[in-house]
This record gives sequence, structure tokens and C-alpha cells, in this order.
Amino acid sequence: MTADTPARVLALGDSYTIGTGVDEDERWVTKLAERLREEGETVADPVVIAENGWTTDDLDEAIDRRNPEGPFDLVTLLIGANNCFQGESPGTFEPKFRALLDRALGFAEDPDSVVVLTVPDYTLTPVGQANDPEAHAQRLERYNETIREAASTTGTRLVDVVPPSKRVAETESLVAGDDLHPAPDQHDLWLERIYPVAAAALD
Repeated sequence: MTADTPARVLALGDSYTIGTGVDEDERWVTKLAERLREEGETVADPVVIAENGWTTDDLDEAIDRRNPEGPFDLVTLLIGANNCFQGESPGTFEPKFRALLDRALGFAEDPDSVVVLTVPDYTLTPVGQANDPEAHAQRLERYNETIREAASTTGTRLVDVVPPSKRVAETESLVAGDDLHPAPDQHDLWLERIYPVAAAALD
């Protein structure tokens, strides 16, 4: 990447990446590109492969359909919430996640260019509270253990968005109008954690 060549960003995920419940310019992916530009980076509009309700299988199939052409200067991966919500066991989730992380690595220049995000804690939202939150929270914790371990063993970068997602318990405005997804203010909290890691990956 040179000063005249915009950095290419690929964002892989589900509703938390596509920004379900908020406008496109309010989601963290869009704000990340804007923030990088404000700080002097030349960044192309991110290529986003994500959709509300997607599981790891859905994302894998969508990557096949879209067939993005690498290499990308930055690749983000945030997936697993819908697997967890649908009750998939952590043991079943693990190989699926690792396979997607391998695909993400294949689109990147090197492992340092890949940013893996933990799955936010949706159990504290109104929808989460109405759907056996204790069982979901236990399963989600094991999912995130898998994600953290996979990031560590592959040498990719990790951003933990679980702490800001838990703040919905005392701040209702962090939840979008659908009572489940992050509101713009929560996307901002995530960005505070994602931006420095992404900037370092592009440095």
C-alpha cells in the first residue's frame, strides 16, 4: 500500500457488522473508515459481507458467492451470535469458526492484518432476557473462549466488545429499537476499542 493506493478493508460478519437497527453511517464499520481517514489514512469504502441472522455457515456460503479478491490491507471477522442463539454447541461451533478465520487469513496480507472480534453479550438486552439468558450466557462464554484462543494461535489481532455490550444492563439507550441490536452509541463504544487495533494493523 502506498500513499496513492487506498487501503482495502474487508468486513466479514452478521448483523453486528452490517449494522442491523442503525443507519449505514452509524455502524462501526463505516465509522472506522471515516475515523481512519480523519487520521490521515487513505481508505477505500469497506467491502462488507454480512447480513442479519447469518450463522457461520451462511457467511461461508456468502463468501463463496461474493468471491472477494484479495489481498486486503485489513480484514475483520465477527461471527457466532446466531449459532449461539440457535443453540449450537460450542464443540460444533469451534471448527466452523476456525475454518472462517482461515478464510479471513487467506484474504489478508498477513495475520497482523486480521482483526477478530468477540461476540457481544446479547443476553442482557430485552430480547436476550426473554430467551433463557443464563443458558445462552454460558454457551456464549465458551464461544468467546474459542474465539480468543483461535486469535491467539493464529497470531491475529483481537478486540473484545463484550465489556461495552454488557453496559446495556444499566444504559437502555445502548440498545436499538428492536430491543436486541446495538444502538449508535454502542457502535461508538465498540469503535473506541476497534480503531486503535485497526490503525495498528494498517501501520
